[in-house]
Amino acid sequence: MNASREELRDAVRENLAAVRAAGGRLARGTGLLLESPAVWFDVPTMGALLVRIAVPVGVLAFAGPLLARAPQFIYAVPAVWVTAAWRLSDSSATPPPLPDPPPGDEYAGQIVRVDRVERGPEGVMCTIHVVREEVNGP
Repeated sequence: MNASREELRDAVRENLAAVRAAGGRLARGTGLLLESPAVWFDVPTMGALLVRIAVPVGVLAFAGPLLARAPQFIYAVPAVWVTAAWRLSDSSATPPPLPDPPPGDEYAGQIVRVDRVERGPEGVMCTIHVVREEVNGP
């Protein structure tokens, strides 16, 4: 009996973690939907601006009479919101990590010998001094 209770608790914890992840994703998508309405109108041409204004006005002009005749379609609003927020959060997901940087002795695909490395006073910048090879002229 105790083993089944532990399994049930583990299953509930896993489901809660999945629900939290989905809720976080929907919250991120909703924030992206609402954060920048000014970007919607940031277009290079006047024609594009007119299209971006005409499309929502046309949708509202169509949706108003439709909802007056069939109010049950109001239940589609949450489904559309969830779909839009989910897709937007997916498109703004954190990109995969970059590959590891090359080691310090490799620069632009060429292997060089390092003479010394001098670090800046703040520890942020460093200067790499390579071993110079003197070449005599012809």
